[in-house]
Amino acid sequence: MTKPELIELLESLNIPVNEGTPSDNNIEEPEIVYFWDYNWDDLIASGENYNTNVTYQISFLAEKPRSSKLIELKHKLNDIGIHPSIQHEYDPETRRWHSYFPIEVLENI
Repeated sequence: MTKPELIELLESLNIPVNEGTPSDNNIEEPEIVYFWDYNWDDLIASGENYNTNVTYQISFLAEKPRSSKLIELKHKLNDIGIHPSIQHEYDPETRRWHSYFPIEVLENI
């Protein structure tokens, strides 16, 4: 998967998507996806760097656990052969569920 493919997949959920933190304009939306990269691994062939495997955290905020959009995202990823281990936590301060998982994509950095 490439970064443009990842963004297209996330946007296909028809909910707000942000790279980085949620924007002030959509922080109150019932469901939000936001993502950022946190690891770069150079891929080497014939002694030269030719691509980078970039790991992104995908974060999903929702008002309830097992949101239908989170399940839709899981199914879309499964359909293309990606089977993430999705973790969940509840934030009492915001009364929202945070589900998150890593995804690796190929990028030319």
